[in-house]
Amino acid sequence: MEKVSKAAQIPQVDKLLRHPLLAERQQHMRREVLAALTRQELDRLRSQLAGGQDVPQIDVIARTIARAADNLTSPGLRKILNGTGVALNTNLGRAPLPPESIRHLEEVCTGYTNLEIELSSGKRGERGARVEDLLVLLTGCEAAIVVNNNAAAVLLTVNTLARNKEVLISRGELIEIGGSFRLPEVIVSSGGVLKEVGTTNRTRLSDYQQSIGENTGLLLKCHRSNFQVSGFTEEATIEELVTLAADANLPLVEDLGSGIILDPEQSGLYDEPTVQSVLRAGCSLVTFSGDKLLGGPQAGIIAGHSKLVARLRKNPLYRALRADKMILSVLESVLTLYLCNNPEKKVPVLRMLTAPASELEIRAQDFVARANRAMNRLACQTVHTSATAGGGSLPGRMLDSYGISIESPLSANLLAKRLRGAVPPIVAIVHDDKLIIDFRTIAEDEECLLLEGLIATDRNLDS
Repeated sequence: MEKVSKAAQIPQVDKLLRHPLLAERQQHMRREVLAALTRQELDRLRSQLAGGQDVPQIDVIARTIARAADNLTSPGLRKILNGTGVALNTNLGRAPLPPESIRHLEEVCTGYTNLEIELSSGKRGERGARVEDLLVLLTGCEAAIVVNNNAAAVLLTVNTLARNKEVLISRGELIEIGGSFRLPEVIVSSGGVLKEVGTTNRTRLSDYQQSIGENTGLLLKCHRSNFQVSGFTEEATIEELVTLAADANLPLVEDLGSGIILDPEQSGLYDEPTVQSVLRAGCSLVTFSGDKLLGGPQAGIIAGHSKLVARLRKNPLYRALRADKMILSVLESVLTLYLCNNPEKKVPVLRMLTAPASELEIRAQDFVARANRAMNRLACQTVHTSATAGGGSLPGRMLDSYGISIESPLSANLLAKRLRGAVPPIVAIVHDDKLIIDFRTIAEDEECLLLEGLIATDRNLDS
C-alpha cells in the first residue's frame, strides 16, 4: 500500500470549515474570514513539515483556528491592574482617565457633535475652541493649539517657525525618549537645521549668543524629563534666554514634556516646573503632553503667544497632526476638573502621586489580611516600596510607597507570568526574586479585582 505523504495529510480548507468548531463560529463570523484564518494555519503547518514534524489531527487544527478566531473578536486592548508603582507607565497607557471624562466621551461619540460649528451663529467654528479657552484660563497663555502628541507639537512648531533655519539647543538637552525617539531627529524631520551649543554638562548664555546668526530660526529649550545632570554643571536660566531671544527678535520655545499645571504647593511636586511658570518667565511657546502629569489623553499641547499659535494653525501640516473629537472631548473634561477645588483629588494620576505613604500602608495591610484568609498556597505580606512618576516626569524622584509581596511555590518570574494571564491581567514587578505589587498604582476600587485575580491564580496554581 502506497504511503501517504505528510503534505497530503493536511486537510483541505472546505473540510476544516465544516468541522463543528468552525461551523459554530460561522454563526457570528464571516465564512471568508474563517477561511483566511484556516489558510494561514495550513501554511504554517506546511512550513513545519520541513522540520520533520507530523501533521496534527483535524480536531487539533480546528481548535487552533477557533482560538485564533476567538482572539480576533475579543478586545486586544484590555484593562489591566498596574502593580508596578510607575504611575505614568508608557507600556501600560500612561495616565488613567477620570470617570467623568469617560462619561463625556460616551456622550460625544454616540452621536454628532458641535466639533466645528458655532451653535450661536450656525457658522463654521474652530475645533478645540473650548479647550483653548480652558488652557488660556488655567495657564495664562494668550492662545493654545492641540495636536496628537508632544512629538507632533515640537514637529509642528519647528516646521512653522524654523523650516530651513537653525534651531539652537544645548547639547545637554538633546534627549532620547521611550521607543528610541530622539529630539534631534524630530528637529531634522521638521525641516529645521539642528545647531548644538555648549557641552553636555555646561551650557552658558554666551554659548547661545555666539551661535546666533542670520539663519537662526528659534531657540529651543528642552526639559530633561527622564534623566538628571549633576556635578560640574551650568546652564543658562530661562530668564536669560528670554532676554536674549527678545534682543535677537527670535522666538524662545520650551519643550516642557510632562506639562504640570497644578500649583506645586497643592501637589507637592516641587521638582517639576509648571506651564504657567515658564510662560510667566516670558517663553514664546511651551509644548507639553496631555497624558503625563496633566492626567489626560495622549495629546500634544502648544501654548503661548497668540501670533505664533495663529501661524501654527495656518500650517498645512496642522491638519495632519490635529486632535480628533475624542481627544478633544476627554482633554476638555480633564481640564474642567482643574477649575474645581482640590483637583489633585479628582485627577487619577495626581491622586496616585500625592497619596500619603501612610494611607497606602493601611490599604496594603488590610488587603493582606483579606487575601491570606482567602488563599491557601499564595501568601501575602505588606512591604515598603519606592514608586515613581515615570513617563518622562519627575526624573530621579522616588516616592515613598507600600505594597504587597507574594510568596508561592512558583518562582517569582513564573508567578508574574501567571498573573499577567489573570482576568484582568495583573502586571507586577520582580525584585530580588520576590513578586511585588505596589499599591500606589492600584486604585482603591481595583482592590476587589486584584483579590479575585490572586484567588483564581491560587486555585489554579498546579494547572
